[in-house]
Amino acid sequence: MCKIANFLKKEFISCRADIKTKEELFEYIAENASENAGISKDSVFKSLLERETYGSTGIGKGVAVPHCRIKGSKNVVIQLISLAEPMPYGSSDGEDVRLVFSLIVPEGNNLLYLKLISRISMLCSNEKMRDSLVAAPDPETMINLISNL
Repeated sequence: MCKIANFLKKEFISCRADIKTKEELFEYIAENASENAGISKDSVFKSLLERETYGSTGIGKGVAVPHCRIKGSKNVVIQLISLAEPMPYGSSDGEDVRLVFSLIVPEGNNLLYLKLISRISMLCSNEKMRDSLVAAPDPETMINLISNL
């Protein structure tokens, strides 16, 4: 079964991160992927920037799902980040982003990639869940919220 909770780890969850721009966000995601998953920081940063050139990964309602496929990566990495303050992101609905699910998947794992993006989108369509994740005081609370679906 493809459950988001199966991929969540405390080291990839940040509450109330002080990030102001999309570039800072991508740097933050890349640095975390490098430190905690051994994935090249430059590869992640460049891949996220490149993916964004095809259209904003802001899915609306204050949520962004920056995602990429990384050649040579061995593991799926999902990062969950709530922001201290909403930031401009270029989402289709014009709303600033306050919650970020970042998805890094090994190249060639397309079916899992699509399933996870779909599940994240469905999870974030629930206003109560979005608000609860943004208000969560720590990574454990965020994991529990998603695990108890």
